[in-house]
Amino acid sequence: MKAILVKEGIIEPTTAQLKNAMDKAEEELHTIIFMYKTDKYGRIITEKENDVLEGKDTFPIMVADACWVLGGWKNKYGNKDTRLNEANDGVE
Repeated sequence: MKAILVKEGIIEPTTAQLKNAMDKAEEELHTIIFMYKTDKYGRIITEKENDVLEGKDTFPIMVADACWVLGGWKNKYGNKDTRLNEANDGVE
């Protein structure tokens, strides 16, 4: 929650600003849980975690955004080459 306030430049938050930050933090938590529960094989989660490690935070922050991402997501192989999966990711 503190990160949300700092991101918005709020140092001395009012009660309304604290409530708003709590609501945003709760929505982000629900989105993360939703992503983990719906990503059956963990492929998109792994991709998003790797993005975070590279400094690109592409994790959706709202459940509606997560639905849109999950609905249109294709793995990095374009779902075409069945030889490339977790057991054989193409690295030798």
